[in-house]
Amino acid sequence: MISLGELRGRDNNFDLIRVVAAFAVLFVHSLALSGAPAGAPTLGIGNFDSSAVAVDVFFFTSGFLVTGSLFSRGNIFEFAWARVMRIFPGLWVMLVLTVAGLGLFLSTAPASDFFSSSVTRDYVLRGATLINGVKYNLPGVFEDNPYKFAVNGSLWTLPIEWRLYEYLAAGWVLLALRPAWRRPAFRLGAPAAALVLTLIALKTFAAQGDRDPAQVPGAMFFYGAALQMWRDRIGLSYARFGLLVAALTLAAASGAAFFPIYLVTLGPLVLHFAYLFGGPIRAYNRVGDYSYGVYIYAFPIQQTLAALIPGVSAARMNVLASVLTLACAVLSWHLVEKPALDWKLVPAAATERLFARLRDGFLEWRRRSAA
Repeated sequence: MISLGELRGRDNNFDLIRVVAAFAVLFVHSLALSGAPAGAPTLGIGNFDSSAVAVDVFFFTSGFLVTGSLFSRGNIFEFAWARVMRIFPGLWVMLVLTVAGLGLFLSTAPASDFFSSSVTRDYVLRGATLINGVKYNLPGVFEDNPYKFAVNGSLWTLPIEWRLYEYLAAGWVLLALRPAWRRPAFRLGAPAAALVLTLIALKTFAAQGDRDPAQVPGAMFFYGAALQMWRDRIGLSYARFGLLVAALTLAAASGAAFFPIYLVTLGPLVLHFAYLFGGPIRAYNRVGDYSYGVYIYAFPIQQTLAALIPGVSAARMNVLASVLTLACAVLSWHLVEKPALDWKLVPAAATERLFARLRDGFLEWRRRSAA
């Protein structure tokens, strides 16, 4: 038995888990984007294809790691800038490349109309800020594709994830006057949020017979946050891993019981994969965290392949898109994402100094007013 509370640092398989999840999304998207017949296999069970499972893995992993980051840093400015630098620089470069490349080479609209269009502006501004959701279309792009118009359908998860970061930060800030209460409050609040959101997802599933893709990510995120806050009470073992796999397998065979068992077992399964299995697979950590790059570049690359190779099969799209997407992800990590993360403490320190000056100025103003 391994105690999760004793395991710290980056000696885990989270980078590998996330990149596998990102490629799982790519593989399933190839079916729809290539125009594969309805009902084609998606490596899933019932209403759960592997891309839905992969998104849930992303959100659980994010909740677990981001909550750990917040408490290990103990500094809201460092936390906030770490999140900004992880999400936005890579996203902004992808937006520029897709708008410029697709606008100049694949849009049926004249370049002047394309770049001056409000549709293009909304696509860029919504995507660049993640405020009020994202837009998926660009003028005259992918009009004749089997999956029409959408430039980057994968971006739908990013506003949800960013909002969940904001909830964590808000909880931290609200308890600024009582720092000693933060850990107990999060130890109670994260499980409560996970339970409420899980019950909502189960209620929707019972009513509709299908999962609501917008509900489950939040439940998974707070499930990850809850297990992070209670990690000192969690044990990992091969026996427990076997029991989790057996429970999920039996639930899959029964059909109706799969969804609730899946919601309960997915998080612990991810933690077992992350920490229990070591050896050669840990070498992936020396390569780089390419999962985000795969996630944000795969969809536009697949749509471009569908436009340039009419009738492309899902299998061929998978091969070509995997190679091209991985190349973009490698470049994005080494040229954009990692340098941005390496620089994150600079704006964090500057922001903290600014807030300190504002606070001191406010206190001085109150002192003079009282005098």
